[in-house]
Amino acid sequence: MEDIYCQQIIPGKLKVDMVFETDQVMAFHHTKPYWEHHVVIIPKTHIDSLSTYPNTPALNKDIFEAIKVVTKLFEEHYGGCKHHWYKLERVAYEKQEAALK
Repeated sequence: MEDIYCQQIIPGKLKVDMVFETDQVMAFHHTKPYWEHHVVIIPKTHIDSLSTYPNTPALNKDIFEAIKVVTKLFEEHYGGCKHHWYKLERVAYEKQEAALK
């Protein structure tokens, strides 16, 4: 299975609208957004699973800095920032409710 992040985005083969970038992390507008405003934050190295996350101080610092930058951007431009799981839970709930009708 192709990993679009590691094979296309990180090496710069697929251009993205960058929001934040360091040597270890990048945040960019999703290429196929699920929501109207959808930013992805990723490390620049492949991580198979969160269970193998390297948990280094430098990577953690950059990840949390990216979260702060993106959150502030969304608060200033869109009035707030909601995490993706809220939307997914709401969509799942709405589908369940519709099925019961």
